[in-house]
Amino acid sequence: MQLVLVTGSGSNVGKTTFGTMLVKELAQRGLHVAVVKHVHHGVDYRVKDTGRYLGAGAVRVAAIGPEDYMIVERRRISLWEALGLLGDVDIVVVEGFREQIGEVIGRGGCVVYIAREPGERPQAGSERLVATLARGLEEALARVLGLLEQGLCRLREM
Repeated sequence: MQLVLVTGSGSNVGKTTFGTMLVKELAQRGLHVAVVKHVHHGVDYRVKDTGRYLGAGAVRVAAIGPEDYMIVERRRISLWEALGLLGDVDIVVVEGFREQIGEVIGRGGCVVYIAREPGERPQAGSERLVATLARGLEEALARVLGLLEQGLCRLREM
């Protein structure tokens, strides 16, 4: 499995925009892509029946529709545990998890760091680290696709 961590200097810098551009391009190429998204304040399901069951005390709820399903479990897990739950996919795009930059690079993954200001850059340096500004997302996308095509974002054993 290859992994691309998409992170940045804060909110509203273009992480989701870049992530969806990357997922769309990879899916159009016929690759199986999964996404892990970090949410700071927890997942809010209160307005749906799923959330009512969680609020009533259920530890796990499965919601099954005609073409998809979702399982919600009330417990904390790590990024690495979440990756293990994703099954057989070609590439995982991870959004957020800025504190994991060094570990992602150390385990063989790639990082896209989207900065708000020129010159902002995370501490971990690597050829698998692509730093960009929001206005440079197309160029960053081309660089990341090149790394993926070469297999340079492949995770080592977790």
